[in-house]
Amino acid sequence: MTIRRSLSLAGVLTLALFLPAAVSAAPTAVDVRIEGINSTIFDGPVTTDGKTVTTTTGGSHSCDGTNGGANPSAGATPITALDDAAIKGGFTWDGTWYDSFSDYTTDRIGPDAANLVTFQFWGLFINEAYAEVGGCQFRVSAGDEVLWAYDAYARQQGVLSLSGDGGTRPGVPAAVRVTKARAGSPVEGAQIGSEATAADGTAQLTFAEPGVYRLKAEHPQYVRSRALTICVDPPGADECTYGDKTVPTARLDAPTLASSLSRFGNRVPLSWQGDDTGGSGIKRYRIEVRRAGKPDSAWRMLRTDTSKTSGRLNGADGVAYELRVRAFDRANNASVAALATTIVPFDNLSDRLRFSKRGWKVLSRQGAWQLSTSRATRSGASASLRFTGTRATIVTRKLREGGRLRITVDGDSKVVSLKGRSRFRRTLLGTGKLEPGRHALRVTSLGRAPVEIDAVAVTP
Repeated sequence: MTIRRSLSLAGVLTLALFLPAAVSAAPTAVDVRIEGINSTIFDGPVTTDGKTVTTTTGGSHSCDGTNGGANPSAGATPITALDDAAIKGGFTWDGTWYDSFSDYTTDRIGPDAANLVTFQFWGLFINEAYAEVGGCQFRVSAGDEVLWAYDAYARQQGVLSLSGDGGTRPGVPAAVRVTKARAGSPVEGAQIGSEATAADGTAQLTFAEPGVYRLKAEHPQYVRSRALTICVDPPGADECTYGDKTVPTARLDAPTLASSLSRFGNRVPLSWQGDDTGGSGIKRYRIEVRRAGKPDSAWRMLRTDTSKTSGRLNGADGVAYELRVRAFDRANNASVAALATTIVPFDNLSDRLRFSKRGWKVLSRQGAWQLSTSRATRSGASASLRFTGTRATIVTRKLREGGRLRITVDGDSKVVSLKGRSRFRRTLLGTGKLEPGRHALRVTSLGRAPVEIDAVAVTP
């Protein structure tokens, strides 16, 4: 570590550069359902990401979608979703690791273990379609349904889908229908409570008492359906208002830096989810946005009354955004707002970044932020940025023969090496927390070995 002079304002202006590190994708919100032998082990929203997974039998291994070379970039997977569902739901699971395909098998979830004698095994479905690759090789996206089903190979007909009336009165029949998921064809003989479906897949359900009922359809040749929530309200009550006093919860996930998940500033991916366990179910979401660092600024609507759980923010170069989401259930109970912040970096071509006249070359690269990066192979080549905020983060990458950079903020500096291997946008060099106000950042190449600057993000 090279220091030009002693740090001023020690403890306030600390240039504690965190070491170059791989950038994980932002957490991904998915629905996880685990259908065991006799009951549903878990059914609810989970936020997950690529990570190291540990099982009793298989040990610890990276599970991020790049396993076996299945995907070029890391992210959330069905196995990490299972692992995070186990943490959230308070159950355990186990799996064997196989080096030959760099993935786990699923040997046991909760109390239900695979049976080699009867050939009953766990199977994986993504959005109700059977998965053709392993649980660490598949990259899940926001809003996906990750379904683990016991004895999946014996349930070759697929997954059941249950739909019908969402509300009724005591003693008044509610019509439901069971179909084969994705195909939409009716299923005869499916059981919903004490009733079985007719040839057209329909059944009539009657409830004696008011309340909120969660029902599933079952059939020996199919995987259980997702739950259908039926509100049974007394005469005169609005739908779902009598039996649902549960306040839902909400979660919002956004990349800290927009560049970690997208190559374009106007395409910042967001995901959110609500949980209304015991209630009437999430009906809609409201997502709002405003510029960060301006607490008196007004919120503007990004999405209103949407049932979707993912979307994009059209961001602007160099701007930080605050976002918030509220979930509303069918009884119109509203969650507390969930908050997140995302920063759109200044691109290397931004006129806010000042590069020295000699030593830099702009390269067009598909993997770079805004599809270009600036490279220097000349000692003394520099770039500077004057900014107002509390932190600056340089987005770059390591190179096999990478050189060194001197990074200076307000006269205090450190030297870092960019020699190594990493993908575009996956190496971050950030200042420590700075005193709020104006600051001067300068980056200087210290040799002929190549260094790159892809973007710079400013935290308000």
